[in-house]
Amino acid sequence: MPSRTFFIPQDACHGRRRLFHYKIMKRSDTIPRQNSRLPQLALLMRLAVPVVMSRVGLYAMEIVDTLIIGRVGAAALAGVGTGGALFWFVTVTVSAVVLPLDSMLSRKLGAGHIKDAHNLLLHGLIIGMALSTFGVGILWCVSNFLPEIGIGAEMIGPAKAFLQTILLSFPLVITINIMNSFWQARKRPIAMAIIIVAANFINYFANMALVLGHYGFEPLGARGAALATLIARIFMVVAILGYSNWSYGGQLIKTFHQAWAPHRETFRHIMKLGLPSAAQAAAEVGAFSLSTIVITRLGAQATAAHQVLLRIASFTFMFPLGVSQATSVMVGHRMGEGDVHGARRAGWSGIYLGAGVMAISSMAMLLFPEIIYGSFTSDPGVFSLGVSCLLYMGIFQVFDGIQVAATGALRGIGNTAASMQANLLGYYFLGLPIGLWLCFSRGMNILGLWIGLATGLIAVAIWLLIVWIKLSRRPVPSERLP
Repeated sequence: MPSRTFFIPQDACHGRRRLFHYKIMKRSDTIPRQNSRLPQLALLMRLAVPVVMSRVGLYAMEIVDTLIIGRVGAAALAGVGTGGALFWFVTVTVSAVVLPLDSMLSRKLGAGHIKDAHNLLLHGLIIGMALSTFGVGILWCVSNFLPEIGIGAEMIGPAKAFLQTILLSFPLVITINIMNSFWQARKRPIAMAIIIVAANFINYFANMALVLGHYGFEPLGARGAALATLIARIFMVVAILGYSNWSYGGQLIKTFHQAWAPHRETFRHIMKLGLPSAAQAAAEVGAFSLSTIVITRLGAQATAAHQVLLRIASFTFMFPLGVSQATSVMVGHRMGEGDVHGARRAGWSGIYLGAGVMAISSMAMLLFPEIIYGSFTSDPGVFSLGVSCLLYMGIFQVFDGIQVAATGALRGIGNTAASMQANLLGYYFLGLPIGLWLCFSRGMNILGLWIGLATGLIAVAIWLLIVWIKLSRRPVPSERLP
């Protein structure tokens, strides 16, 4: 019988490529029970549900900030939204450098290299802290040049207050993301989900106290919203480290000290995979952040309406993002075990699940746009501008699920370049030009901009789906993998 050759991504610590062969046999011989469609999907869902809870929980803090600051007024809502968009653009871009850790750690653990996984985690944390210093510096500079980048005068005060406070949580966000990746790769994400749910309660009550002045506190508006989130993130880091120490029987420091073996090749390997991932994140998040800056030229009401739409879109995005991370972990584990067929199954299961989750979101937006949008604002001007856009947002939800799940599947096999290319071309050569033309030249306001963004996102989804189909039908060439 003929055989095919597959190369598993390079082992960064040992500098070797492991070669696997498998024979093309009858379907009943080659597909073990656990790799058939339904059991594979069940395994993925078991991992994805707590991961999704974690991602949704992390972003729920932004939703709470938006809901509570919306009671202060349109200018405060627009300012916090603008500051938040700038913060997340820098944070998501920088943290994406260490995003491939989920699949890298999974391959180590799948191959049984526990000590190597610990060492890889420490390398990732060092890179993350170095990048945090860089990110905080960028955000501080940006906060002092808000008028120069086109932010409206009425939004500068709350945007600056929010941004200069929330930037202190930058290293906390990086730490949370990296530790999340580690425990997801260990297939133990439930504790992270519980910690994040608890942090949301802390964030809610802190917002009520510091934004609106409840419980005898002085109302601080935009700065209070940032302080509330900062407090919640400090709690998360302390709780995650405490749980990690408990899981290692109080020997966390000793265990990781014994595993620590600094290796230049490991740093290089993380950066080689991480830089395309960061470019992809910058392209995607940057498109929406750039749209925010452009919209500020239309005034506080248009900006506030746009910010509510971004919050809704970002919240629903957390569901397939959790599926994407779980898919990357599953694919990485299968690759580490040398089970290429199982890796393909896991990738397709993730794409199906991502699309299915967002189909539910799409139906909700198309059927109940007034209820969903009305829960964020009582301002009639903001409501009328935004609710019609929510219908168009509902159209691209399924495509959003496909593209982010496909990104996770590709990351699981070590391919981060395809997502970078798709996002750069889809948004900047198609989506944004169309959106800006419809918004300003055709006078469609924020509706035109969202039509353009939806067009770009659909193009990205189609591109990545084609790439995954091609890679899943033939052996992965060794030169395409690190």
